[in-house]
Amino acid sequence: MLMLMGRSDPATSEAVHFAQSMLDGSATAFYEVDETYNLRRFLLSGIPEPFHRQYLEGMSEFDPQHPRHAGGLAVARLSNTIADRQPRETALYRSFVDQCGIVDMVDFFFRRGDQIVAGMSVAWDRDARIPEGAVTIARKIHQYLQFNLVGRSAASDDGQRYGLTSREMDVVRLLCCGRTNREIGECLKIGQATVKTHLIHIFEKLGVETRSAVVALMARPN
Repeated sequence: MLMLMGRSDPATSEAVHFAQSMLDGSATAFYEVDETYNLRRFLLSGIPEPFHRQYLEGMSEFDPQHPRHAGGLAVARLSNTIADRQPRETALYRSFVDQCGIVDMVDFFFRRGDQIVAGMSVAWDRDARIPEGAVTIARKIHQYLQFNLVGRSAASDDGQRYGLTSREMDVVRLLCCGRTNREIGECLKIGQATVKTHLIHIFEKLGVETRSAVVALMARPN
């Protein structure tokens, strides 16, 4: 169940569900980040209420994966981050997530230019099956999520304007992130033949003949 705290639109909700599904996560938190790295306008799925409340009330100061610490990272995994730091630097936060039943999490950082403007945490509880290569999966879907969550200004109305279905827009967004047919199929959990069929329909509706033409059209101001 999603708990909305200031941001609610179908694309955001779909992206949150997509990330949680791809990583077999137990819970997800999406949030926006302002210029001074304050987190706001949360969209939560499965996050324990005590965890969220305590995090906002002060534990965020001890979070080693808070956006203020992200640097140039696109994704980070908590267990790896903690292993790279001195135990005394992370002991309090590690104890906090343990008490809330969270065993590990991956954080995404989304940017416009050099500025982090949003982030997402996908967490696993004690009953979860953390997929092998979780960070690799996260890196593969990062651009897709970023395009959907913070980069849709130029393409927000393209689906209706060109008569594209929601699935065709999923394919377009991944294509605009430079994904191959195989990678698009993996992200959307569809076969490559289905991807090719979607591309044929997309080309016809947009009146183009190449993938690069699709990207150029999507990047054009409305």
